[in-house]
Amino acid sequence: MHRIGIEFTEALKDKLTKDHGKDTGKLQSSITYRFQGNHIIISMPDYAEYLEFGSPPHFPPPKELEGWVSRKWGVSGKEAEQAAWILARHISKYGTRPYPFIRQTISEDLPKILRG
Repeated sequence: MHRIGIEFTEALKDKLTKDHGKDTGKLQSSITYRFQGNHIIISMPDYAEYLEFGSPPHFPPPKELEGWVSRKWGVSGKEAEQAAWILARHISKYGTRPYPFIRQTISEDLPKILRG
């Protein structure tokens, strides 16, 4: 059972990094597993749901996007502030697109892990 938990959480982390890159690594490092009876419970932060399924249009605080914009787009200072506002407006109109790393890992990797 521990082998399955370890391999599945590693597969989730690999899929997330391979398909969607790594920003801060916070999500990857927070994916864990534990046992509850005969079940393996996989845990990760709530915001993984928004990565998995995307989000509906909403206006995120541009200040909270500045770090991401700086890291991903290579801008800083005033340029990062402006880019964060542009991104926030885009999200307010279109939402965010899904990156289904959980569902893909379940369908592609879990059967192989279970066969072991």
